[in-house]
Order: sequence, then C-alpha cells, then structure tokens
Amino acid sequence: MSDCSIPSVYSAVEFHEFGEPDKLSYVQRETKDLASTQIRVKTLATSINPIDFKTRQGLGWAAQENADKLPMVLGYDALGEIVEIGADVSEFAIGDKVVGFVGFPLDAGCYSQYVVATSDELVKVERSYNALAALPLAGLTAYQGLFEHGKLKAGETVLISGASGGVGYLAVQLALNAGAKVIAVASKASGDKLLALGEVTLIDYSDASVFETLPAIDLWFDLIGGEPAILQLTAANELERLVTVPTVSKDFVCDSVLGKATSALGMLVKNDKQQLTKLVHAVENNELRLNIAKYMPLAQASAAHQLAESGAAGGKIVLTTN
Repeated sequence: MSDCSIPSVYSAVEFHEFGEPDKLSYVQRETKDLASTQIRVKTLATSINPIDFKTRQGLGWAAQENADKLPMVLGYDALGEIVEIGADVSEFAIGDKVVGFVGFPLDAGCYSQYVVATSDELVKVERSYNALAALPLAGLTAYQGLFEHGKLKAGETVLISGASGGVGYLAVQLALNAGAKVIAVASKASGDKLLALGEVTLIDYSDASVFETLPAIDLWFDLIGGEPAILQLTAANELERLVTVPTVSKDFVCDSVLGKATSALGMLVKNDKQQLTKLVHAVENNELRLNIAKYMPLAQASAAHQLAESGAAGGKIVLTTN
C-alpha cells in the first residue's frame, strides 16, 4: 500500500570515493520497490554523527565493509512520515509520524528525501519537529553506554568526557535523571550550557592537572578516545569501570587502565526499539533536551560535514529536506 505521490526519483547525498567533504554529491536516485516487510519514510530531517564523516573519510568498520559497494548514502537518524508500507507490515500505517535509527551499521541511507526502514527501526512520535532527528544514534549510545554497558546506578559517580557533544550532552542528563553524581569534562565555553542541566561538576579538559585530583570514579564514560583519553585516564587515581565509544582507539584506551579499573570495554551502539521509545517520550515530556547547533538543508551536506568536523558547531547539526 502506498501514497500515489511517491516520485520515481528522489534526491539524496552520496559519495563515490572516500575523502574530504567535497566528495559528497547531491544526486537523483531511482525509487525501488519495497519488500513485504519494509516501510518507506518521507524524510523531514536527519542529523550528522561522527561515524558519518569518519565513514566518508574511509575510517572504521562501516567504511571497510562498504569499500567495494560505493556509492553510499550516509546517515542513520531519520525523522519523517510513512508514505508506503509492505504487505506484511501491521504496526504502522501511511501518515504515521516516525523517528528511527535506520540501517546501522552498514546500510545507512538517511541523507535522503526518502529512506527505507523496517518496523523494528522506527518509533511513532506525537509531532515531527526537526530536532528529534538528532536523537536516535546519540541517545541510544548515551543510554547503552551508561546503563547497559556501564551499569550505572543511583548514587554512583560518573565522569563523562566530551560532555558537550551530541552523545555527552544527553548522557549528562540521563545520568542526572538516574540519580548519579556527574563530572562533565568539556571546554570552558561549554560550561554554562552543561551547568544549566543540573548539579554537574565541570572540568576543563585543557587543565591536565585536574585529573590527578579526581575523586573515586565508579564509571568513566569516554567519548573522545585516542591519546587525549589515555592521558586523562592515566592521570586518574581511582577508577572502577570504563566504557569507551570511539572504536578506532578502544583497544589502546582500555589497555591504559589495566590494573586500575576492574572492567574496561569498548562499545558499539545497537538498535533497540524499547530504549528509543523511552528516549522519545523523555524528549516529548521535556525530561531530555536536545543540543542543536544548526539546521542546514540536505543539499548543503558537504558544508555541514566541514562544520561538524571542525568541532566549532557546539552541538548537533540537523539536515532538513523540508
């Protein structure tokens, strides 16, 4: 069953070879038939995540697995309206407003006017405001890192590095809502934004000496990875558990706390419809704020990638199609 207005071609942003942001091209793609279990969503917005520009650069597992399958359309966050459903889809109907974590980790496809998803990737929303496009990947990463992998409990102390980023900003709020004590590592410029979230202890990441005076940390949620993370972790005195997100450096970061932490692991976010539903409700009930730095048209994805990679955005960049 479909909306008769579905076009035979649609616009999307793809790249044919790995490289700089200028490798992204705004193109026309042919609309393909749906399988019986698939859903076609007319996209209102998507968002840029670090995995997007790392994959475009040729870094990481998703890039390696897709190297011989280019061109590729990036993007895992989708916000939009259902315009077509396969014969075996019963949970959704045409016209439903949805948000989803789509195609992770290999298929992606959300930098597009239309995206194909499955029922387990989508969640209905009360109203489809564009900011929600920034939620799925970042929100699930924050939730799973803190509670599924990090085992965070009320009363414990969690340190969140990269606390002002897309994942970190949500992680600070989720930890506070769970009754944890939060130490947020970020730049001085991000201080007011983080302190506005609640009772947060703020640490300027550029002051290396501060890490030597940290209290006992129950969970260190590392969102920066690499040498900066290793230097911070090495300076800390007492640490129980470590969860690190950047996959490229996870082995080195975990090795840096051998003999110090009782557990250290790298994580890869996964799709979880129940968790995403919970996160959507938290946003809709004003229990979770989204940190949106800028809205840009999908056709300007190349410039948006350049801004995201510079680190100067100060929050998530949402790409809109409407």
